[in-house]
Amino acid sequence: MNREQILILEIDSDADVGVCRRKAVSLAGQLGFDSVKTGEVAILVSELVTNVLKHGGGKGKIMICQLQSDDDSKAIEIWCCDGGNGIVNVDDAILDGVTDTKTLGIGLGTIRRFSDIFEVNPTLDVSVNGLDFQTSHNYKHCIRIVKWVPDNRWLGTNHSLITGAVSRPKPGETLNGDTYLISHLSPTKTMVAIIDGLGHGKEAHLASNLIKEQILLKSDLPLDKLVKYIHQAARGTRGAVVGIAIINIETSKIYFVGVGNIEGFIQTSNGKKSLISFGGILGHNIRTPNVFELTFDQGDSLCLFSDGINTRWNNDDIDWKEHPQKNADFLINNYSRINDDATVLIINYST
Repeated sequence: MNREQILILEIDSDADVGVCRRKAVSLAGQLGFDSVKTGEVAILVSELVTNVLKHGGGKGKIMICQLQSDDDSKAIEIWCCDGGNGIVNVDDAILDGVTDTKTLGIGLGTIRRFSDIFEVNPTLDVSVNGLDFQTSHNYKHCIRIVKWVPDNRWLGTNHSLITGAVSRPKPGETLNGDTYLISHLSPTKTMVAIIDGLGHGKEAHLASNLIKEQILLKSDLPLDKLVKYIHQAARGTRGAVVGIAIINIETSKIYFVGVGNIEGFIQTSNGKKSLISFGGILGHNIRTPNVFELTFDQGDSLCLFSDGINTRWNNDDIDWKEHPQKNADFLINNYSRINDDATVLIINYST
């Protein structure tokens, strides 16, 4: 392993969060991380530095550098250390919701999930200069993470699927407790989801966006295992309900799993096929996830919406050949509840 572009920064004030994050983002861009993965690096560094300030005695040191393996694979490597009391139980600390301060307790878990390598108090590598952890009394505890530059993957859109989505917070609220995602996994597979944080406001917003983050991180998992994973990831948060679908245009299939009161159906030329969700709240209690397989042919439309949209409308009154964004706007403007966040997502499989 060779290290280059080694940057060492002191941590002793809130201003250092932004400084360290910007330096890491700059290096990540140089190494070839795309915008999504660069954003993950930004979150990693922000959480590491914030942990030093809140839990590590308020002072520490961070090293950010390029790591290159013998096969020329590149990564960003980060060592972050402090003079605090250390992590008593690592297995407990990485569980979301575990904290000894008045925070959500999801920082260390996020760091672990965004990292390809995550180590607490690793043996100091002799090639790391400037971070004298072993002899410095002030900096005796350390976290090391490595995030590899991913291989080039297909990043694009699926031109057979026309999408429309709209989401707004409860009137009077600044933060939206709902969120949604549309992620094209390959030229033939697309994942879509609506996540509704329990209640509304800041805590609902944090819960739904944490779950969205985890779905994107683990989108390669089978749907039933994905739901179990995000259920664990959401522990310690307000909790949320979710509807997730994978559309495969190669097989003309939709695979759907729902937890809680996310509504959904497929509109076909022969009528409506409802999607079934089971009761539960991610992060609190759920049943064993059931994945439903349905046919999704050209000309069909998928519609998902949170319970911020009332059901006093008839799907036959909507022209599903219209652009899905127009239909999503129509539903949220005419049928959203004034006491809740609201989200609508519509996908048309074009002919």
